[in-house]
Amino acid sequence: MRWRVVRRGSVTSTMDVAAELAVAGAPAGTVVVATEQTAGRGRLGRVWTAPPGSCLLFTALLRPPLKSIQSPELARRVAERVSDAVADVTDVDPRVKDPNDVMLRGRKLAGVLLQTSVRGQTLEYLLVGVGLNVNVPAEELPLPTATSLLAATGHPHDLEALLQAILRRFEAMPDLLPECAPGRPGAGRSNRSRRSTGIPGDS
Repeated sequence: MRWRVVRRGSVTSTMDVAAELAVAGAPAGTVVVATEQTAGRGRLGRVWTAPPGSCLLFTALLRPPLKSIQSPELARRVAERVSDAVADVTDVDPRVKDPNDVMLRGRKLAGVLLQTSVRGQTLEYLLVGVGLNVNVPAEELPLPTATSLLAATGHPHDLEALLQAILRRFEAMPDLLPECAPGRPGAGRSNRSRRSTGIPGDS
């Protein structure tokens, strides 16, 4: 899968930017990454806030068939991929709490938010948003029920390595990424991301 990474500074939310790009025709595999969100959203409309540059904040644009989003387990499956990716590149072992929270030692480490656009019997796009507390100091966590990799381990972690690990794990979901299904041309190709220069709105 060839991921196309669009990097932004401060945005309202990566979901907002990804939705704009989706409507403008951006391809599946577009990933919007921001250093700060001023109106990041969690489940049930909860606000997600964090110091600039301290969290991995991104939304992946996918264009799978409609049937792929009809499973009630979809949010949990995505959260499990995020949890597995964190374990791949760190010395922690998170767990998933239904429906879409990634927990570490009983506290929330990350959340997943899914957003779709459906027209008739066609899924126009699926947005997969991820907010992962990475290098947030313990004293700056928004709630006592939250944690970060820095708070849990005592040392900072590489946001880019975490992003790449999560994208690799997403590739193991061929129902959401038909391009990665075994036997498809390009399946198994390195997922090295690149800065996109041909997507409307890229800067």
